[in-house]
Amino acid sequence: MKKFYEKAKPLLSILLLCVIFSFMLVIFEPISLYANNTNDFWFDLYDMLPELLPAFVILAVGSFLIFGLIYFISFKLFKKPAIFYILSLLFFAFFIITYIQGNFLSGSLPGLNGNPFNWREYKVETAISIILWAVVFIALFIAIKKLSSKKVFTIIPAITLVVFAMLFVSLITTLATTRALEDKNTSKATLDYYNQVSNQQNFFIFLVDAIDSRSFDALLKDSSDYQKTFKDFSYYQDTLSYYPYTRDSIPQIFYSTPNENETEFDDYSRKAFSESPIINSLASEKYNMYFYDDQVIMSADTAELFKNMSNATRINSSNFLYEIFRYDLFKYLPFPLKGKAHIENSNFWTADLEEGHNEFVWGDRVNYNIYKNEPLEIVDDKVFHFIHLEGAHIWFNLDEDLNPIDKTKGTYSQKQAATMKVIKAYIDRLKKADVYDKSSIVIMSDHGYMDGVWEYDYILNRFNPSLYIKGVNEHHNQMVRSDKPISFADLSDAFEQLRLGAKSTELFQNINSPRTRTLIYYIWNQENHMVEYTTEGKAWDDTSMVETGRIFDR
Repeated sequence: MKKFYEKAKPLLSILLLCVIFSFMLVIFEPISLYANNTNDFWFDLYDMLPELLPAFVILAVGSFLIFGLIYFISFKLFKKPAIFYILSLLFFAFFIITYIQGNFLSGSLPGLNGNPFNWREYKVETAISIILWAVVFIALFIAIKKLSSKKVFTIIPAITLVVFAMLFVSLITTLATTRALEDKNTSKATLDYYNQVSNQQNFFIFLVDAIDSRSFDALLKDSSDYQKTFKDFSYYQDTLSYYPYTRDSIPQIFYSTPNENETEFDDYSRKAFSESPIINSLASEKYNMYFYDDQVIMSADTAELFKNMSNATRINSSNFLYEIFRYDLFKYLPFPLKGKAHIENSNFWTADLEEGHNEFVWGDRVNYNIYKNEPLEIVDDKVFHFIHLEGAHIWFNLDEDLNPIDKTKGTYSQKQAATMKVIKAYIDRLKKADVYDKSSIVIMSDHGYMDGVWEYDYILNRFNPSLYIKGVNEHHNQMVRSDKPISFADLSDAFEQLRLGAKSTELFQNINSPRTRTLIYYIWNQENHMVEYTTEGKAWDDTSMVETGRIFDR
């Protein structure tokens, strides 16, 4: 038995190393990523585990089988055990380097917000990575010189177990101090009833992402065709959003009351939708209600009000594991090799695109094809649709006619023009189905955008979104332009008035200039620190925005 153990000892040591290396990449890192960013994921921990555990087993067993083959070749075939020991020690060195790189040298990594970055700019970090590699390999070489490969190899299990203990304690601490163990009861929007409209009364909120009010209006002015599309609308050019990003903007427009970081965002979002005046009014009026957004956080009770919502969370395993693999490379590779990760944003939403499950996706091109090619279903019941589309959100990967183009060469103006084409297609089919006059329509954005500036923490000028509104049976000779200083805090009341039959020109009657409006600023992916501003100027004039001294931290 002792003799067998001595022979098997090298393999047992490498088995331990393979298991803990796989644990670090496939269990520890994805769960830590989720636990520290729970609000950024549409799935929860219990959805992840069935994907992670098989991948962990496959990676651990696969890597061990490779070293088992190396063991056979070196011990049995060539009778040269040094081959096995040297390759195993190199693997051990790689494990230690990646562990240090991913857990102690990752603080300067760029945010995965879609902005491009150049790894060649990280010269200090690259130098540190090279020094780390050099130190570990020099230490290993010295140890082998002093002790021999075989003796050094016997130290591997002890060091590996120490690393595992640190990873395990860190993971347990993270789980205990975050909300990762909570069940999100995630609801997903399907495409069910997407083409349903009423021949009695409709209420549509069509939200296109990241559309700046003035630049979008400039495109409209240049086209007589688009001017006809919008002629029955009122355009509120001086509209101020509460937030610079989508996450907080959408629940806030339904609720009026802003998120001031008093609770976790998930709690705020659920409260906003469940207490939304317009959602509850529409429900009481027996509207057929549909909510189309690819990332929705609302309570199970609220989700049940929308007939297209499903509580079945389906993860596309291959897409999910591909994103995990890319993130591991991004986090754990040394800086000279991080470009191999080919990652600039965290695209875990792609794991939601399980083919054949009829789930709504926000892509402009996908929805444009629906509007152009699929017929509407006419029903007698009243109908409400909220539809959130990609709009002019980065990347700028479409031209004016919605043809795919190189995302690094496209422009914001092209993406806005593509959005204009989508909006026209949406309105045209309402007219074709003879339900346009029976519809209140809000065409809006969730926040503005400052073209030509890549950084997310640059200026305040993301607060002027587009807002166009048309009431039931409303007609103009040309689009009405309003200078009223509108705030997103006003929208909930305006939605209620539209439901009751008001025309767009009858909205916001008590709002006049001058007016002090409030906005709340934060840097993308740093939402736990919010700063309140007020402005008495135009929504696009960031020079008039001043801090109030109120800061909302969590």
